[in-house]
Amino acid sequence: MTLNNNEFPWTPALLQWFEVNQRPMPWRQTSTPYYRWLSEIMLQQTRVDTVIPYFHRFVERFPRVEHLAEASEDEVLKLWEGLGYYSRARNLLKAARVMVAEHQGTFPATEKEALALPGIGPYSAAAVLSMAYGVPLPSVDGNVLRVYARLTALAENVLEPATVKRVQGALKTAMPQHRPGDFNEAMMELGAVICLPVSPLCQNCPIQDHCEAHRQHRVEQLPLRIKKDRTTRHHYLVMYLQNAAGTCVAAQKNPPSGLLGGLWAFPMMEVTADHEDMKALPALAAKEAVARWQITLQQPEAVGRLRHVFSHRHWTMWVVSAVSEELPPACEWLPHAELSVKAFPEVYQKVMRLMDERAASI
Repeated sequence: MTLNNNEFPWTPALLQWFEVNQRPMPWRQTSTPYYRWLSEIMLQQTRVDTVIPYFHRFVERFPRVEHLAEASEDEVLKLWEGLGYYSRARNLLKAARVMVAEHQGTFPATEKEALALPGIGPYSAAAVLSMAYGVPLPSVDGNVLRVYARLTALAENVLEPATVKRVQGALKTAMPQHRPGDFNEAMMELGAVICLPVSPLCQNCPIQDHCEAHRQHRVEQLPLRIKKDRTTRHHYLVMYLQNAAGTCVAAQKNPPSGLLGGLWAFPMMEVTADHEDMKALPALAAKEAVARWQITLQQPEAVGRLRHVFSHRHWTMWVVSAVSEELPPACEWLPHAELSVKAFPEVYQKVMRLMDERAASI
């Protein structure tokens, strides 16, 4: 393989390694624009092993973009259940409908059109366009940043947008024009299986001889990742309210946008602090239900405490069960059998599992 004037000298060795060592993935074995787009959305902040069974279920239910575009949001969210970051699923459905309406049912082949799709940013656009259509655009994720930072001994904070932009520019200038998709995948693959964040397998790296960080004995120090703490912490009383007959549970469907948008939730209220005294929770819940929702709780009981971590939000949840003849605002009564078919995110499935454990112990 000959190099173009601007290509990295390590490109041939990287591509040769990728040809032989790439992991089998369903979207690689059948590489269509639809499969590439679907897999890239699913792979955002999610491990490959987790994504594969979801991918299979999606393409079995929605073999083509047109099938996805015809689905309801509830059906898509239910199929996505457990994968997290649910805005991805909502945008997936919106983008499918745009593709059918404006692009003959396929992922558009230009960067401008791709970036106009819901849920598509520069990384996703570059990944799909390079792998599906051979458009020479670098897709720069955390793996690629790590590989590039070590190869060049980059002394810049890779969490800064300006640094990412400079890396994108460098890669765009030097990526092979004839195999941009393979180049992007090879960089990601090297970061995923060899150039690991901790204890990288440098002895197995096909381009170790070109790695400046390895030469300087600085592999473990790079890339530089200087984080700003954006974590917020919240405390909630979560109410598991049943009707007097014990046949239904109060729940509400979240608004379509925002955190956990379009998904089902149990009624809850934010409180100002953690509540370590479990004995005081029933009285607190009863008082707050009257004050905030104008409903009366019967037989309130403290069930337990749960924790759930979103990307930058930490929730502590105190679960209280009770009986009520009235519903909190925006809630409806769901029969117990419907809890398993409605799209509840993992945070509320934890509540259901806690209630199941409580019932089994009684």
